[in-house]
Amino acid sequence: MSKGDMTQARVLKIEKGDTITLPGEFVEKIGHDYGLAILVVKDGNVKLYPVDSEHVMYLKLVIDKLSKSFLEELTMVFMEVGLEDILFTSGICQAADQCYYECYFTPKQLSVDVRDLERRLNDITGVRSVMLNEVAK
Repeated sequence: MSKGDMTQARVLKIEKGDTITLPGEFVEKIGHDYGLAILVVKDGNVKLYPVDSEHVMYLKLVIDKLSKSFLEELTMVFMEVGLEDILFTSGICQAADQCYYECYFTPKQLSVDVRDLERRLNDITGVRSVMLNEVAK
């Protein structure tokens, strides 16, 4: 890889299991001990996000009626609890008659307990339910 290259690629064999093995030079450049692997179901892409902890949370909000203030309220809650670094978000998605928002983040950045975050998210206009779980290892 030369200095001006923005990307580096290798074709790797995909096998069942819970371990991802990457070429040594990839691992050196990543510089983190853990990775969050996300399968984006609609297009079959797998995304890998380097993280500095094995603890990652998954958040899904089921939205009854999407209000004009939803994103504003969500942003305000995230700011109030110290959630600044979202690893991945699907954004606001609509599937059939259901609307939802989902994202992944590391909980160590939170300034409040995870249950307090859940309570605050439930108070957002139009939110029907909040799913907040640690991602399996």
